[in-house]
Amino acid sequence: MPFVDFSAVKEAVSFADAISHLQIDVKQAGNQWRGPCPTCQTGGDRALVITEGKGFFCFADKKGGDVIGLAGHILQLGPKEAAQELAQRAGIVQYSKVQGNSKVLAPRERDGNETKKLEPLSYLEHDHPAVDGVGFDPEFCEKNGIGYAGRGTARGYVLIPFRNEDGVLLGYVGVTEAWLPNDFKTNVVPVDFKKRA
Repeated sequence: MPFVDFSAVKEAVSFADAISHLQIDVKQAGNQWRGPCPTCQTGGDRALVITEGKGFFCFADKKGGDVIGLAGHILQLGPKEAAQELAQRAGIVQYSKVQGNSKVLAPRERDGNETKKLEPLSYLEHDHPAVDGVGFDPEFCEKNGIGYAGRGTARGYVLIPFRNEDGVLLGYVGVTEAWLPNDFKTNVVPVDFKKRA
């Protein structure tokens, strides 16, 4: 399954955005929306309650949660699929197919050449046994933003930043020690893009 960053989706998509992208027929009163649940189709006109900054609750199904949970409930999808679908509908990212032992998250182009800027993941562990298992030195990893993801949808992967020629972060490639051949050697060649131009 393609890589999806739950925290990035939740940060970028408000409940108001989700209501629009999912085409949920609810009435707004302040920071709250109420209406029938299009999925459950029971419970009346106030079965679904969505409150910006707090969450949603479906009284018909007795379920609630965050914006990804809302997408999952409405679209009847699991969390990963719901986050991916919500991100795509909101135009945040497009996901590449998983190839071999790699997963890539890349920003979707906006207005031709503009892209949504991705921020580096702050929770990556540079000095972790999995990083050592892949063959990277912790100092090199800290300097270059490589590290083990102990949480999030990429949990269990060593994430390596993927950047364009200007050094802009396009996403991460995730690898695990389990998928590397025994004779794997790290061979990183730094490239100075400014000298190439």
